[in-house]
Amino acid sequence: MSNLIQTFSARCDAVGVRPVEVLRQAGLHGSVWWRWRSGAVSPTLRSLEAAERVLAEIEAHRGLALLASPSEQGVDAPSSPDPAPAGIRNSGEVFR
Repeated sequence: MSNLIQTFSARCDAVGVRPVEVLRQAGLHGSVWWRWRSGAVSPTLRSLEAAERVLAEIEAHRGLALLASPSEQGVDAPSSPDPAPAGIRNSGEVFR
């Protein structure tokens, strides 16, 4: 498998999408991936550019998803922000 195909595959893995799906979204037949991977054919510039364009859109979308709120990422976020600095919950604690 060529370095170009390996890099494309690694980028797909990084965003959690199958290369076959990227190619389909780019308007290519799903079997193209297996032919590229096996080395039976090399990608044409037009096919590779289409696949790269779709993958870049997916990467951008996933990047935006990572910037979403923590609760959308599966991380427990506090239900309401605590306006007091850590360790000071009410003014009575300060003057004891």
